[in-house]
Amino acid sequence: LKRRSEKILQEKLCLQLLSVFYFLQKYPIVWQGLLALKNDQAAVQLHFVSGNTILAQRSLPPPEGGSLLRIVQRMRLEVSQLDSVARRMTVIKSLLCQMENDYCLLLALPCGRDQEDVLGQTQALKSGFITYLQAKQAAGIINVPNPGSNQVCSRFTYVVQIFPPCEFSESHLSRLAPDLLNSISSISPHLMIVIASV
Repeated sequence: LKRRSEKILQEKLCLQLLSVFYFLQKYPIVWQGLLALKNDQAAVQLHFVSGNTILAQRSLPPPEGGSLLRIVQRMRLEVSQLDSVARRMTVIKSLLCQMENDYCLLLALPCGRDQEDVLGQTQALKSGFITYLQAKQAAGIINVPNPGSNQVCSRFTYVVQIFPPCEFSESHLSRLAPDLLNSISSISPHLMIVIASV
């Protein structure tokens, strides 16, 4: 009986490891660092969901620089604002040209050094970000200048829009990554992040 329960435990552990491996293969981590809003901070990992990963590489701070994303503005979750974001997330294709995706959709999940730290970061993400943004019925906004000022495209900047769980974010996540949303919705707080060039 003891051997059988050990075997079942090993099989469960193998399935969990395979699930984590699948998750990281399909939704790789593109950035890890601190998200800040007012006096609150939470450690997060940003997982790529869809769009153009180059936008994430260009707009997110490099790991060696302290990796802090500070929300400095809010955008009301109003229909006109959300329609504008949704239009950017529509892939435009035609016979003559195929435009590069002008957005990058990421999912922010809490992370930490160990299980206790992850629990603390989970609470910080819930109380300092999700609850706050939901109460304000808003998304957080970060405007990012193009770091390559000597490049030809130096006039371009990026906007990072950070959505709490809401009808808009959940509908896009359920359409683009239903398996991901199902696996995290009941166990982990999350933010949907849309990066777009301006």
